[in-house]
Amino acid sequence: MRCMSILWAEAVKSHQHNFHNKLVYFSLLIWPALLFVTSYYSFKPFNLSATGPLSAYIETDQIILFLLTGYLAYIFFWSLVQSAWNMSYERQAGTLELIFLTPVSRITVMYARAAGNLFEAVWLFTLFTLLVLLTTGQADHIHWANVPIALLFLSISAIVWGGFLNIVFLFSRDAGILFTIFEEPMQFFSGVRIPVLAFPVWGKVIAFFFPLTYVLDIFRKLILDGAGLLQLIDQFLMLAGVLAILFTVSVLLLKKAEHHAKETGNMVLF
Repeated sequence: MRCMSILWAEAVKSHQHNFHNKLVYFSLLIWPALLFVTSYYSFKPFNLSATGPLSAYIETDQIILFLLTGYLAYIFFWSLVQSAWNMSYERQAGTLELIFLTPVSRITVMYARAAGNLFEAVWLFTLFTLLVLLTTGQADHIHWANVPIALLFLSISAIVWGGFLNIVFLFSRDAGILFTIFEEPMQFFSGVRIPVLAFPVWGKVIAFFFPLTYVLDIFRKLILDGAGLLQLIDQFLMLAGVLAILFTVSVLLLKKAEHHAKETGNMVLF
């Protein structure tokens, strides 16, 4: 019950601070929609027939579905990169101390902050995805029975990722370089618009470090291929391992940072 009250408080705070203007919602739709359209038309100059080189990595008649699922999952993760980046503004505004003064567990606050920001940041593009599916006639290719479980795993994974980023950004003096590292490379290397299998070895190695890579693999197989949970047990175990590592690192980093703050009076760890 206490966790739910914290989650609700963070959701309200996020709404009042980040989503108080209608133009914000416009940007939440137009920016990812433009990314999707740009990516879609970037495929047009290539040979999209069944004998083309792209057919070895992607079903060319399902490019719209491939990109829609990619950008939908990306928006879940990207929105939490944005949320974590707001930590730098709290540092500038002098409100960062509230996180340390609260009697609630800091790890709970970090994950509640991520979860509280998620829904409002993704619902508009989710509706856009549904609209595109209906208007392009692609809705019949979706395995709708798997959609709830796919969105559940996507949300949980994004929240774990967001909690980790919140902690990293909380103790960073300058989060600008971290924002650059976690935003564009995640979109490029995680298989959002280009299949991971199409990358050279060094690109696949980079993709290995982004949780979105594993999430997208499961997400697409559930929704596009209609795979069952038992069929994806290996992928789920791998994703669970990645999320467990992220959670463990988050807890250890938070403890180290709090210990550092108590010893030095400085909330900047790096």
